[in-house]
Amino acid sequence: MTREEFGRRVEEIKARAHGHWSDILLHLGLDERMISRKANLPCPMCGGEDRFQYTDKYGEGNYYCRGCGPGGGLKLAQAVTGMDFNAVLQAVERYLGLNPVTLPKGAGESSNARMKKLVQRIWDEARPVTAHDEAGKYLASRGLELDQYPSVLRFHPSLGYYGQDADGKTCKLGEYGAMLACIQAADGSVVSLHRTYLKHGRKLDVQDAKKVLAAGHSGAAIRLWQPTNELAIAEGIEKSIAVRLATQKPVWAGICASNLEKLWLPETVSKISIYADNDADSEFAGQFYAFALARNLKRKCRQREVQVFIPSKPGVDWSDIWVLQQQAVQQQAA
Repeated sequence: MTREEFGRRVEEIKARAHGHWSDILLHLGLDERMISRKANLPCPMCGGEDRFQYTDKYGEGNYYCRGCGPGGGLKLAQAVTGMDFNAVLQAVERYLGLNPVTLPKGAGESSNARMKKLVQRIWDEARPVTAHDEAGKYLASRGLELDQYPSVLRFHPSLGYYGQDADGKTCKLGEYGAMLACIQAADGSVVSLHRTYLKHGRKLDVQDAKKVLAAGHSGAAIRLWQPTNELAIAEGIEKSIAVRLATQKPVWAGICASNLEKLWLPETVSKISIYADNDADSEFAGQFYAFALARNLKRKCRQREVQVFIPSKPGVDWSDIWVLQQQAVQQQAA
């Protein structure tokens, strides 16, 4: 297929799909809440927790993210399903009753293969977190020092940071230190990396200093500590470390609120504690997804002990609670 023929194929699909993207996206497996047109939802592209809104403003599956910008149905479908562009085209063609072009065997896997190589390369370039590197200093600035940091965390000394330039084009804006975290699927395979960009031992002063490298991590987690018969769950890395310091429980980070209810947890875990954010000052996302996870766990196994813990004050999370507790201890000792 020539470039001109491929271009005509894409334009035909877009024309036939116009005004039908909400149904198409649901058919491809997108969560209904994601296309509810509500504002401040988690972004499936950049991993931001409260910046995404699906609008379908022009009938093209339109969305806008305050972190990574606007896009349409084809891009959204790629991000959420993990399929490459050609695979999404074929899926949309099948839904519309068009005749999809058959690609050579393995062509749809090339994007995933490239992403795996990229994940491995970035991970190999990084090193274990220590108290003296930027990642260790960043965690210390949050009151989250550990004697030994989990092996699923690493520090990259100079990782490319990509964003949009003045013309709206994606480009590399600089290189910064970054704390990396492995995101693992149910089978233990690494499906992506969470990146926290840093500067001088602090979080980089940009809107999206925290990013997930690739989509397709639904239900996966950052497995900070090995579970026993007990496991604690929190949203982000910092909150999870705070829970660990406060309780000594093994903890996994669920990456973001919307991923909590999809988490895969080992069947050997019989006692699960979910540490949710108090989002009563916004749209109760922390509470909603934490209780959705609790409900799913109890429905699968009623013998499991499942508890949900929520800070009493709106807008507060468990890293805030840990810092306040430490400050109180220091004041008493003074």
